[in-house]
Amino acid sequence: MNDVRLLNPGEKGALWVLSPHLDDAVLSCGGTLYRRARAGIPVKVITVFAGDPRDPLPSFAQALHTLWGGGEQAMAMRRAEDREALDMLGAQAIHWDLPDVIYRRDARGQPLCQGREDLFRPIHPDEAPWIERIREALDALPWGEGDLLLAPLALGGHVDHRLVRAAVEGLSRTGIRLGFYEDFPYAETEPFAGLPGWQPCRVALGEEDLRMKAAAIRAYRSQWPIFFLNEEEILERIRAYALRVGEGTPAERFWFPPT
Repeated sequence: MNDVRLLNPGEKGALWVLSPHLDDAVLSCGGTLYRRARAGIPVKVITVFAGDPRDPLPSFAQALHTLWGGGEQAMAMRRAEDREALDMLGAQAIHWDLPDVIYRRDARGQPLCQGREDLFRPIHPDEAPWIERIREALDALPWGEGDLLLAPLALGGHVDHRLVRAAVEGLSRTGIRLGFYEDFPYAETEPFAGLPGWQPCRVALGEEDLRMKAAAIRAYRSQWPIFFLNEEEILERIRAYALRVGEGTPAERFWFPPT
């Protein structure tokens, strides 16, 4: 069963998308964002962990800043990339000021992330308050009747993705429908087959949608070289994954838990 109407907000509703980082929403569902915006639906992408560092940079964060470029203005550079990408797709960029895991510290002041392996770990006890902070920020949003909220499944296990999913799963707002998107590129190697009672929804993508998604990904100039060998591979891989989840027809897939 594939009821594409699940991805349609109500008559006056907006599509809200929670992106842990400044690229996750476009990587995972950029084609759908573009299609919905073209249909006249307000599309708003919230990047949760988009804040500037608040402490002296941990050594791992320093290494990443060197890789990305931008120096002390690395996050400002990344926010500008996000605005450019989402503008291409017709979506509104909203940036919260919570810090990425690479900047966070535990209660003793020690960096929570000292290497790549620390990105993909369970939530540290000292990070639990971030879940409530995300929920509080969500509660404060100007929700409208018929709004739809999409959040990451946290495929791949990145701790920031885990925090966002945990926050929305405990959200008690009435009148807001909740769905989940498959985190790309992690979903390439960690497919999600659903949970009991969950309903999949595939949004078919045309060639223009795929090319616009690839172009938007290229706007993240500091980030895409981490995931792709070259610009040509961006379109190749998003098309290959879209064909896989669409079972021969390019698509992006979403999942809706039972209500």
